[in-house]
Amino acid sequence: MLSIDNMEPKAFSLLISALLIATVHSSRKMSVSIIPSNGEIYVGETKYFMCKATQEAELKWVTTEGDLEDEPGRFETEKVDETLIGVNVTLSSIEPDQVIKCQGETDSGESSEQEITLSVIQRPKIVGDFGSKKEFTAGSLVKIPCLAEGIPKPKVSWMRNGKAVSGSQGRISVHADGSLQIDQIQLEDSGIYSCAASIDVRGEKDQKSVSITVNAAPVVRLPNKHLNATSKSNTSLTCSVTGNPAPHITWRRGEQPVLHDGEKYILSSNGQKLLIVDLDKSDEGEYTCNATNSLGMESASLVLEVTSEHEKGLGAGVIVGILLILFLVVMLAVDLTCFRTRRRGVFMYISTNLLGKSVPRVKLEETEVKKGSTDKNQVVNISGIDA
Repeated sequence: MLSIDNMEPKAFSLLISALLIATVHSSRKMSVSIIPSNGEIYVGETKYFMCKATQEAELKWVTTEGDLEDEPGRFETEKVDETLIGVNVTLSSIEPDQVIKCQGETDSGESSEQEITLSVIQRPKIVGDFGSKKEFTAGSLVKIPCLAEGIPKPKVSWMRNGKAVSGSQGRISVHADGSLQIDQIQLEDSGIYSCAASIDVRGEKDQKSVSITVNAAPVVRLPNKHLNATSKSNTSLTCSVTGNPAPHITWRRGEQPVLHDGEKYILSSNGQKLLIVDLDKSDEGEYTCNATNSLGMESASLVLEVTSEHEKGLGAGVIVGILLILFLVVMLAVDLTCFRTRRRGVFMYISTNLLGKSVPRVKLEETEVKKGSTDKNQVVNISGIDA
């Protein structure tokens, strides 16, 4: 019988080591884990999953219907070693979620399992004929669809020239199906419109842009209908014109066309400004700005009046001087009247109260006073009583 007392030291050490290893293995609980733990797979793509055991075990993949069998183009399993197996999963189409499990069992009968849910996801994508350029006529109703695919369903938003378009901005609105609608489209609605389909939880986005051009008949605006200018000076007549295609602009005075000659008449490159040099009376009259394109024609007119230097009239300083003189004359007349009747007028008040000068009484008044005194002394005493 084998006894510890009879064992060689080397054999004894080996026995102790074996016992320790057996004790460690028996104290560890076997478990399995699946890496990665996220079962989301992009449609049409392949994802690799590993099942790792903490001990050597018999490992396998199973489904709710039994063992997972290899299926080319869908499931491909492989055994790496006694603690690791893997599976390639390809989801080529949109399908319901599916649960698969990794099961492991050791020789001692200890078992463990881990499951993962395989989910199909799809990046956002704008589909259909979106186009890169579109043309419309002013006043028409415009609707631009933006169809988007993705799992989960993407959020659709619009931007115009880099600025967000909300659900409703007057004539511009975004429908629930993602389409953009513009009521009574106008020339100013032209620009670059971008549709974006996004899945924010994954930070994914697809975007397409379209250039919208609006064709419109000309619209002509003049800053004023009447213009005054001085002879020998230069003056500019300006009309503001919008329209697409770009309108052709011409000018006329009365029924006569006004042409660029570089001397008397100078037209800007776009024709919207007419400079008239060295004005004289013969330049007076009605000037008309006319704009024409393939969609229509519009014109606007103004009257130019030329004033000669000698017709300019009195200046502001002269007018003020005349008014001041008239005021002084009126005040002097009032003061003389007051002086004769009440002995004091405005100028006399200023002289006596402000300048401290005395003013002699009117001789006529002194004579009247003396006459009154004489008449009193000549009263006849009939009653014998002193007056």
